[in-house]
Amino acid sequence: MLRSLLVLALAAAVSASAAEPVRPIARGEVPEALAPAVERGEAAADLFRDRFLKRVAAMLAQGGPTAALTVCPTEAPRIAREVAQVQQVEIGRTSFRLRNPANAPRPWASAYVAAAAGKKPDELKPVVFDLGDRVGVLRPIVATPVCKSCHGPAEALDPEVKAEVARRYPRDQATGFAAGDLRGFFWVEVKKR
Repeated sequence: MLRSLLVLALAAAVSASAAEPVRPIARGEVPEALAPAVERGEAAADLFRDRFLKRVAAMLAQGGPTAALTVCPTEAPRIAREVAQVQQVEIGRTSFRLRNPANAPRPWASAYVAAAAGKKPDELKPVVFDLGDRVGVLRPIVATPVCKSCHGPAEALDPEVKAEVARRYPRDQATGFAAGDLRGFFWVEVKKR
């Protein structure tokens, strides 16, 4: 009996490790059963984006690019926590070229995020991942003219911004973007109800 249980456990472990990665579902092909969770995820992404960009714009107006740079490491996580609490989701930002290692893609999103490198935003639409008990939503982040202050070509960055980025993020990969480029993704995980 014990031997049979061990064989079953080993077989389950092998099949779990050989499982295919989670595949994205195009937004227009989302099954009806997932639609409520997807709508909650998209609403959360919109709220996060709007609050985040508003705060970046305010800091730019107040103190320029160096002040705006503080939004990402300090205020973006706080905004994400607030949105997560209100919307009852998990939420964050990620990219194929990271500035902050804490923003690495979730395992379910990593292959999709990596494959998006170099693509134009109009080539990518929001996608959904059925994660079993949850739904994952990825929304593209398009670089705006405001973004170039911290994410533009390295040689064009203000020297104070460049120094602050180097101090905070010695392994930064998040420069070289132009307005209209795909900068990364907002990700959301929503429990199915």
